[in-house]
Amino acid sequence: MLFLWGSSQTLPVVIAINLLALIGILSSAFSVVRHADVLAHRLGEPYGSLILSLSVVILEVSLISALMATGDAAPTLMRDTLYSIIMIVTGGLVGFSLLLGGRKFATQYMNLFGIKQYLIALFPLAIIVLVFPMALPAANFSTGQALLVALISAAMYGVFLLIQTKTHQSLFVYEHEDDSDDDDPHHGKPSAHSSLWHAIWLIIHLIAVIAVTKMNASSLETLLDSMNAPVAFTGFLVALLILSPEGLGALKAVLNNQVQRAMNLFFGSVLATISLTVPVVTLIAFMTGNELQFALGAPEMGGDGGLFSAVPYLLLHRTY
Repeated sequence: MLFLWGSSQTLPVVIAINLLALIGILSSAFSVVRHADVLAHRLGEPYGSLILSLSVVILEVSLISALMATGDAAPTLMRDTLYSIIMIVTGGLVGFSLLLGGRKFATQYMNLFGIKQYLIALFPLAIIVLVFPMALPAANFSTGQALLVALISAAMYGVFLLIQTKTHQSLFVYEHEDDSDDDDPHHGKPSAHSSLWHAIWLIIHLIAVIAVTKMNASSLETLLDSMNAPVAFTGFLVALLILSPEGLGALKAVLNNQVQRAMNLFFGSVLATISLTVPVVTLIAFMTGNELQFALGAPEMGGDGGLFSAVPYLLLHRTY
């Protein structure tokens, strides 16, 4: 249907095409996370975390790579997406979820040592990838520097994954938190189907996201042009699509009085997307000859304080 309507340029038809694509992408994205959760629960750590993180990152990379092939947003799309994810989570979802939980339960607790580990990893990674390039002569990484940063990002995530799943597991749990699976779609609910069945459907939904994104890329550009939307808005849309499944799961966890699980979902998704998206997209750009722009502009660099805006929340043992 997207191909049949592709030749029409009337605004109502373009809006309809994009709405259909949005529904399809969101449906497949939620399905990917659901099947990945089941596999993660069955395989245990560290393979469970790897499957869940890689599934979300594959979603993001597929969206970015498909949209990079068209439009003016291509060089800055990864940068805008990463910046949007950081700002949405640390400057919005974390505070909003704590507010909801505080209104319902008055007092909630979390293991701050684990949250600090996330922040210790996120701060330098965000600065290296998004801020440091501005200080270079070309205000951007060279090809060699970009590949080195990609390697550093992947290595940092590997070290963090080792800390989280092997050496310091206790930092990322709160011993008095309710561990029941009731009403929590992100804790690997039991399934009557085999692991192979879930793996096949996970791959099918990933392919569906890639296919729909590629088919709808030109229609999305047409819609954004008609709206006179800024180039960075495309990255914001990608960030919203990527964060929707995990964000909804984290909000539900807070309302189930599982704050630690929610914080692990929030900050784990941010760390995984930065650490793994940068290497993959950089490698794709290197192989295809596409240019990537890493450095944030001055306004965004001032707003990057949003990454630090979560600190006051996380220095408290309770919310009200």
